[in-house]
Amino acid sequence: MFSVGNILGAFGDFSGKIRFLIDRISLLRSHETMEYQNHNRYFAQVAGSLESHAKAELEEFGARIIQEVPRGIAFRCDTQTLYRIVYGSRLVQRILAPLVSFNCHSEKYLFSQAGKALDWTSLFSLTQSFGIESNVSASHINHSLYAGQLLKDAICDQFRAKYDQRPDFKSSGADINFNLHLRNNRATLSLDITGSMHKRGYRSGGGEAPLQETLAAAIIRLTGWKGEKPLLDPMCGSGTLLAEALMSQCQIPASHLHSDRDLRNLPDFDAALWQQVRSELDSRIIPLPEGLISGSDQNPQSVRIAQTNLRQLPFGEKVGFQTSRFQDLPVSGSKCIITNPPYGIRLGDDSSTRRLYNELGDFLKRKCPDSEAYVLCGSKELVPELRLRAHWKKSLKNGNLEVKLAKIIIK
Repeated sequence: MFSVGNILGAFGDFSGKIRFLIDRISLLRSHETMEYQNHNRYFAQVAGSLESHAKAELEEFGARIIQEVPRGIAFRCDTQTLYRIVYGSRLVQRILAPLVSFNCHSEKYLFSQAGKALDWTSLFSLTQSFGIESNVSASHINHSLYAGQLLKDAICDQFRAKYDQRPDFKSSGADINFNLHLRNNRATLSLDITGSMHKRGYRSGGGEAPLQETLAAAIIRLTGWKGEKPLLDPMCGSGTLLAEALMSQCQIPASHLHSDRDLRNLPDFDAALWQQVRSELDSRIIPLPEGLISGSDQNPQSVRIAQTNLRQLPFGEKVGFQTSRFQDLPVSGSKCIITNPPYGIRLGDDSSTRRLYNELGDFLKRKCPDSEAYVLCGSKELVPELRLRAHWKKSLKNGNLEVKLAKIIIK
């Protein structure tokens, strides 16, 4: 006599997919819902120094801020607002949907509770790979990798108990990714629903130290530039500042080229609503006027990379480029100059850095009348090397490096 299990087993992987679909349907029909569903609560990871700016952006989308912490913001919103944030946010790096939280004072309890608190087999199937990002602080468990290993083992054991098989684990490039956050002996297990949002999809290459997209977007936001003056980056490198300026001016959603694969892992993902939100935000895209955005660099390879990157975006072909030292550019007034000069290891020694900043200040004073300049300086000590009075200075972080964005008004 054949059992249902034996019949399904004969179909191999197809059997696993059928079981996964049944489990997922059961989950959606059950009264037990995930933590994010109960409270419409999510967590946005942001780069250091961008917390307040990302908070303001989330509020502009209609989210209600619950808590701001270093490198993160907890917020509430409905599903439609969440989808708008996922597709449109320029400053958020990643969004997590909390699945379950519990007090956790030991390794044994983390392992046992992670295996009991969630039906992992209803969240993904044997044919999918999974990954885990973990971070711990101020807790009995004080090693992030070990905490992640415990969660991984709990998930695999649950699959083995049900299917006598375990899914593949990948440290990068997994089909579905989870996050373990353990602080003050309180564990939160979340689903990563966006992947790396700062990876917009337009960057095909970069220089030695490309600026992260979210920082570049924050710089454009801080300048307040709205297209009222032509924008120039005279040391454009791979063109990240120019790309973010283009996306901001043309209202191109930040995730216009970004994959939505991670969002589709949500148990209650609404494909129709997601398409509606995408279409709504895409309908607001406007053309770029000729000559409004331009960049230059003395390195021909950097210019080629920047051109390639910009052409991945709508209207990117309208961004002007030339290969030139900024010192050799002609006089051109009434501009908004936004640039990230090389510094430190990118130049090789402090004297070269200071000399470059001296020359940039001279260029602004002599060749950019009636303009505003926003210079991302590698340290607060480099701001005076421009030899121009800074109207204001904003503290930011480029990775772990403390930097200053200086605004200079040129009469």
